[in-house]
Amino acid sequence: MKLFKSGLVLMAGFLGAAAAAGHADHDVTKTHPKNDVRIGLLRRFLEKKHSPAASYAETFILEADTHGLDWRLLPSLAFVESGGGKNCHKNNLFGWDNGASKFSSATAAIHEVATALAEARPYRGKSTQGKLAAYNESPDYKNLVTTVMRRISPVVLPESL
Repeated sequence: MKLFKSGLVLMAGFLGAAAAAGHADHDVTKTHPKNDVRIGLLRRFLEKKHSPAASYAETFILEADTHGLDWRLLPSLAFVESGGGKNCHKNNLFGWDNGASKFSSATAAIHEVATALAEARPYRGKSTQGKLAAYNESPDYKNLVTTVMRRISPVVLPESL
């Protein structure tokens, strides 16, 4: 009986760890006020498109704000590159490194790509359009991503709304 109880405790430990790992993918170090209208706009856009990335709306915005990016850029890149997570492999929502990069979670991918777009040599100090040109040199790419950005919201809204 003692061995059976130990097995149950061990099994419960595994289940708890799995549940915690799945939830941790959505944890963010900072949170936005619940009344940040951008979260609702982004989540609604992604949900209408049946995008798995809809659950990361707050993460996209937090990372954009932290790194000084337009809040619509990261989800638009994810939408163009993977259908908002519908066609991503190894949590690579962004087609990063021609799709070869692997990320431990979607949250990690959002953080790493936001950091690179803000700090990496090809992107640092550039406007959104400059970052897009460096991200993908195809002549139509900037227009494609910019169109998605405008569909999310036609205007850049400030952080405090």
